[in-house]
Amino acid sequence: MIETWASGAPPRLLLIESQGPVAQDAGFRRDAVAQVLTGHSVLLFLVQDGVVLAIPGSDENLDRFQKGGGVLAADAYSLAQRGLDTAPLRPELRVVGMDVVAGWILDPTVQVVWH
Repeated sequence: MIETWASGAPPRLLLIESQGPVAQDAGFRRDAVAQVLTGHSVLLFLVQDGVVLAIPGSDENLDRFQKGGGVLAADAYSLAQRGLDTAPLRPELRVVGMDVVAGWILDPTVQVVWH
């Protein structure tokens, strides 16, 4: 069964961010904001070094993404690997396992972009 989120349905657009705040290109996160502000249903999943962005105030684009209605999730394993599993995290951030993400990726109605 595919886990639902926010609106009660799987995400229409799933963006997977594996790069942290020191990455040269924040354009992917700006794209996430643009998609949300134009009314698209977007879930941004943070994995690998991207989970550093789960810390409150770490990225202005993610602040705008969440304020605009975007749903933010982070990989539990990646958080634990980086010692962030007990750190304060962004409000409304969902911590999930890869089994949940696999369900989203395998849903034929979901468009996936991995950065």
